[in-house]
Amino acid sequence: MNILYFDTTQDWIQVLIGLHQPKSPFQILAEQTKTTPKESSYKLVEMIRIVLEMANIKKPDLIVVPTGPGSFTGIRITVTTGRDLAQLWKIPVFGIDSLEAYLVGMPNEDRERKTSLLCLDGKQGKYYTKYINDYVFSESFDLTPESIELKITNTEWTPNNWYYTGNLPKFYPETATKIEATKLNLSSILEYSLEQYFKSEQNKNDYLSLLPNYIRGTYVDHK
Repeated sequence: MNILYFDTTQDWIQVLIGLHQPKSPFQILAEQTKTTPKESSYKLVEMIRIVLEMANIKKPDLIVVPTGPGSFTGIRITVTTGRDLAQLWKIPVFGIDSLEAYLVGMPNEDRERKTSLLCLDGKQGKYYTKYINDYVFSESFDLTPESIELKITNTEWTPNNWYYTGNLPKFYPETATKIEATKLNLSSILEYSLEQYFKSEQNKNDYLSLLPNYIRGTYVDHK
């Protein structure tokens, strides 16, 4: 099974083609990564074309994409492109929570993710936040720094791994790890996504089922 994965929900564009074979390690056939904020609207499709050509395949068997939270425009581009290509190619498309994907994709996370906190800079003075404890993910939250600090102070969250994007949050230790596109283990993200895909009702993973996770709503909601 050839899988196409792409992500523009943050300040980067990642596109890869991977090969999944039962009882074999996941294999990356082609990959493109660019840290190019606000350029995904015209670069994503060309990067997809390039990785398909590099992998020497005409179309994948499955599309996997993060659906947010993250940049409003970036989520819209990722989800819309996923829906369009799935409809064009008549193949399934599967969405995964962006925060969950990044936690899984951090190096050595299989051994160390028992208590991890991830805060993505959501602008507007808030963070998109997810916590994992003993391999159980919390839901994705949209929280103020004060709300996060309170959870830590009250020992509701007791992370020994700290991850973030943007500037280092004031309530984070100096040793925290900044998430960057080049630091993510894409094989781990795809292997985890496939596990979730095979557990899902696969007949419902068509282009109509792929929905964005904006958390804060859309611009229309605020009008």
